[in-house]
Amino acid sequence: MFTQLTEQLTTAMKSFNNADQFTTAMKPFNSLVEINTKTVEQLINQQAALITTIMNDSVAQTKSLSEQTDLATAIESQKVFTEELQAKVTASAKEAYEVVTKTSEEVTSLVKDSMVEATTISQ
Repeated sequence: MFTQLTEQLTTAMKSFNNADQFTTAMKPFNSLVEINTKTVEQLINQQAALITTIMNDSVAQTKSLSEQTDLATAIESQKVFTEELQAKVTASAKEAYEVVTKTSEEVTSLVKDSMVEATTISQ
């Protein structure tokens, strides 16, 4: 499969008459790479922030629990911690979904624009 793709790319490259045609043809691909890179960076940063928050909160909760002398208070503290943790994970999942949805819309728009441009050029 990789060999076939390489052959197709080589054939396409030979069909360009000059550097401007190549640059124009590669523009959508470069845009796609930029969009994907930006998306991956956003998702990595979001996940890193979530993991950092979870770790810091867990350390604080462990310290708090180790200082508790009343079982009922400790259980209530753990319940509150768990609910807050669940809310943070849910919010992070929603943020990730929004990033992926926005990226999907950007890619769809890029493909549509590229198709319109290709149709216009070929006419």
